[in-house]
Amino acid sequence: MKPSFLSSLNLEEAIFAALLYSDLFSYPLKDQEIWFWLPKKASFKTVKRTLNQLVGEGKIKHKDSFYFLDCPQIIARRRKREKISQKKLILAEKVSKKLGLLPWVGLVAVSGNLALGAAGEDDDIDLVIITLPGALFRGRLASVLLTEILGLRRRPGQKIAADKICLNLFLAANNLKMPTSRQDFYTAHEALQLLPVAGDGCFYQQFLLDNNWLANYLPQAYGQRLNKKPWLKDFVSQSHQKRSGFLEKLAKVGQQTYSKCHHRFLIKDNSEQLFFHPQDQRKIVLDRFEKNWQKLTTSWERDPGSIRITLDKIALDDYYKE
Repeated sequence: MKPSFLSSLNLEEAIFAALLYSDLFSYPLKDQEIWFWLPKKASFKTVKRTLNQLVGEGKIKHKDSFYFLDCPQIIARRRKREKISQKKLILAEKVSKKLGLLPWVGLVAVSGNLALGAAGEDDDIDLVIITLPGALFRGRLASVLLTEILGLRRRPGQKIAADKICLNLFLAANNLKMPTSRQDFYTAHEALQLLPVAGDGCFYQQFLLDNNWLANYLPQAYGQRLNKKPWLKDFVSQSHQKRSGFLEKLAKVGQQTYSKCHHRFLIKDNSEQLFFHPQDQRKIVLDRFEKNWQKLTTSWERDPGSIRITLDKIALDDYYKE
C-alpha cells in the first residue's frame, strides 16, 4: 500500500513526509538521514538548501544538528535510546553469530527499533533470518531451539521481554521477494534499515536485488544499501542448495501442527516465507502516518507559514511477537 500523497510530492513535501514518518516514533533526523530516507530522488546539496529554507521560514525546527516538526524533547529521547541500543547490539551480535553457525542459516539481521538505534530499555531484540534454499523450516526449528537453550527466546504472550530474542521473520534464499501485499512504505523502511550481523552478506544484497520495488519508495536508501557491499548475483548456486527431503517436510508439518494446536500466530504468504505478527503493524503505522499528513496539510491551509498541530506518536514496544 502506497499512500496516495507520496506519488507526486515536491521536494519540500517529501522532506515533510520523511520527518513526519520518523516523528511517529519520536525520532528526529539529521540532514544526511533526511536525504537517506527521502521518498523522492534528490541530491544532498539540494535537500540541504531546502532544509535551510524551511528552517528560515519557521516551517520545521532545527536544534543540535537535528530536524523535527513539533517537540524538541525527542532529541534527548533519541540520544538516550542510542546508548541503550549500543548495549543491546552487543548481545544481538553474540546471539546472531551463534545462529549464523547453524547449518541451514545463511544470514541473521537485526531489525526494528534496534536496527535504527532507537531501542528502549524494555525492548526485545528483533531478528530476521534468511535460510539456505529449501531449508526454511529446518532453519527456523534450529534457531528456535538454540535461543531456547540459551534462555533468550521471547515466548508467545510474554509481556516482559527486555533483551529477549524475537525471531519474527524467516525467508528462504530461493524466495526473497516480499509479497505484493506487503510492498508498502512501512515495509520499505523496515527492509532498508535491516542490520546484517552474521552470515554471508551476499544474502542481504540478493534480498535487495529481488526487492527492487523498494527504490520506488525510498530511492536514496535503496541505492546506498545496494551499493554498500559487493554482492554475488548467482549466490544461490548448487553449492548452497540443500534438498528439502524428508527432514524439511517433517520440520514443516511438525511446526504447522504445533502452530495450529496452540493457536499460534504463524502468518505465511507462501511456503518459503514465515511472518510472526498477529497484528498488522504496517496498517497501524501507515494509517497514523496518513492521519498526521492530513493534519499537516489542513494546518497549511489555515496558516501556510506555520505548523500548529499535535502529531500522533506510535509505541510499538508492546506488540505480541514470536
